[in-house]
Amino acid sequence: MNSLSAKRVHPFKWLVLSGLLLFLFSELAIPVSAQEARRVRLAYSAFSVAFLNVFLAQDMGIFRKHGLDVELIQMAGPLPVAALVSGEIDYLTGFTTGLVAAAQGAPLKGIMVTMRKPPFFIISEPSIQKPEDLAGKRLGVDRIGSLQHLVARLFLKVKGVNPEKVIFTQTGSVSNTVTSLSQGAVSAALLSGPHNVVMVQKGFRQIGGADELPMHFPTSGLVVNEARVKSDPNRIKPAIRVMLESLEFSQREKSRVIGYVRDKWKLDAKVADEVYGQWLSALALDGKISLKELQEYFDLAYAYRQIPAPVQVGTVIDYTLLEQVSKENVRR
Repeated sequence: MNSLSAKRVHPFKWLVLSGLLLFLFSELAIPVSAQEARRVRLAYSAFSVAFLNVFLAQDMGIFRKHGLDVELIQMAGPLPVAALVSGEIDYLTGFTTGLVAAAQGAPLKGIMVTMRKPPFFIISEPSIQKPEDLAGKRLGVDRIGSLQHLVARLFLKVKGVNPEKVIFTQTGSVSNTVTSLSQGAVSAALLSGPHNVVMVQKGFRQIGGADELPMHFPTSGLVVNEARVKSDPNRIKPAIRVMLESLEFSQREKSRVIGYVRDKWKLDAKVADEVYGQWLSALALDGKISLKELQEYFDLAYAYRQIPAPVQVGTVIDYTLLEQVSKENVRR
């Protein structure tokens, strides 16, 4: 028997080996978007333009591009915090809600911010022409003690109006707030896009907004269970990449995003353009608000008794993964 015949491989083994190699090469050739994506559950609080980048990431395929099959779940109040702590959801986009809970002992971490200021505007009935006219009148907010409530109180104070002279009315939801203002149950209301623009078109008056305030507010972003940050940071990075890409996409694809806003909220083109502009101006495109500015915000919220305990932002925010992803993106 010569050396060649000694090394001959059985035809069946060649068949198995060829099949295995073909499988491996085909797997390597499949892009992330075509492979089975990892299931993720993400909570947002309202069908509001404040979460426009999240809706865009879902509908424009950005989540899928980064290997995530995301279920968006609308949850408000304390429910998403409890769900995140228990592992029922993977991410919470209500940044302030998550950080206040973390300051009270919940094992949560804020890992990035997507909006520097909330897209909140005070819309009033036509007879009210300036903030001073709100004294003795009812002003609708979603919930007493919420970020809306705090923004409204701060706005009034900055404009020289004593917030204690305004009657804040809790409506429970954005839709209820719009209805209350439309029917005259409140004289003014704090609304976000697109509702503020739509109401102005109907004859109501916009007398101010959060963009006039001198401080930043961590409106939306990503909050995760602290245990996951420690045990499995690489599973969190794709979500951060998605958020950063969705912000960049929103800035780059202006006409496409305006069209999306128009169709998503059933608006005319002019209203969609205005809503987009207001939202874009409030974005934190690098995913951050400085810790100093965040601390000033939470100190103010505590001073106004809007939150039950002080928040030390250094203990509840960790930008480490965001910074790593940003560096990785630059190298790509």
